[in-house]
Amino acid sequence: MKILQLNKTLIITLSVLTLVGCDNYEFVNTDEYHLIKKDEVKYYNGEIKWDGLNISTKVTAKYLDGRFYYKLLVEDLGGGPLQETDYYEALRQGTLRLIIYDKDNFEIENEIPIKVTEMNNQIGQDGKTQVALVLQGSIQMQESKYLKIDNISVGTRGI
Repeated sequence: MKILQLNKTLIITLSVLTLVGCDNYEFVNTDEYHLIKKDEVKYYNGEIKWDGLNISTKVTAKYLDGRFYYKLLVEDLGGGPLQETDYYEALRQGTLRLIIYDKDNFEIENEIPIKVTEMNNQIGQDGKTQVALVLQGSIQMQESKYLKIDNISVGTRGI
């Protein structure tokens, strides 16, 4: 009798813990039984060393309520203020583009063009120096497509 009561207690305890613990997760694409952590942020880093550029790119991405949110940060690889580089004016005339790939390196979404002139200046720790460019945006995307993202790279156009 004690074993039966112990099993009931164990089942109830596990059920409560499962329900409480699952609050941070939601089911996505139930055909494949994938889970995605709510508000999970993914990071994709890259470098551009062509067309006279010498920049690092950092894309931060997450998925919420049917939308793919992204933030692009562009910095000089040398660590100095981006606005003081030789290539800054050429960079400002062009467009950056986010390219989204799956694990087999196929593009799974139309590229996202970002005009550099529309990016905001990021101010350094001194509160005065403009050290980088940043832009945040979002597009509609299906959950199943978001789950297939393996890499996001940054390309150039018109530089």
